[in-house]
Amino acid sequence: MTMKLFISGATGRMGKLICKLAQESNAWQLTDDFETCQIIIDFSAPEGTEKALTLARERKIPIVIGTTGLNETQKAQVTAAAKEIPVVFSPNMSVGVNLLFKLIETAAKTLEKDYKIKISETHHIHKKDKPSGTAKRMGEIVEKIRKEKPPIESIREGEVIGDHTIIFGNDAEHLAILHRAVDRQVFAAGALKAAQWIIGKSPGLYTMQDVLGLERALVR
Repeated sequence: MTMKLFISGATGRMGKLICKLAQESNAWQLTDDFETCQIIIDFSAPEGTEKALTLARERKIPIVIGTTGLNETQKAQVTAAAKEIPVVFSPNMSVGVNLLFKLIETAAKTLEKDYKIKISETHHIHKKDKPSGTAKRMGEIVEKIRKEKPPIESIREGEVIGDHTIIFGNDAEHLAILHRAVDRQVFAAGALKAAQWIIGKSPGLYTMQDVLGLERALVR
């Protein structure tokens, strides 16, 4: 069955790519009509997310949110909406990054406190929020286990799609885990996968951990 999909932020980099992949699929019918859409994918800006959430709540339809840079009030609005409608909210829609979250959790639990932790992320010069939502989530997972915030280094240069690295190190050894996005299509494909998964789900706040069938990470 073809579903009518509205892309919030359709003119942005990610929005255009999601539209392209949706048009190549038999699962979706793109629409620019709020009144007829059956599901929303939001890759806009925080203010756009607020508007998309309002629409989704009014129409009682599911929404997938990949927008980063939301403040605490806006995040609370997402949580409140999830009591009424199904919401997938994730700072990163790629399979690899969500596996990265699980690896970080395992490493932080396994390695002793003498292993110091540092996170770094690099993105293109057009990215507005800093640190990235993915880096923040990495830090939150560590903080939940270690009870302390790791430092995060943010670099903006060239047209880098997205590099995220976490290093666990002591005087004897260093363990580094890197995720590098080489094509933005991985995020767009993940968003459409989440949209297909959420159709028919009960109201609730879901993550890509749920979509991918992974054991949920410590931090939502």
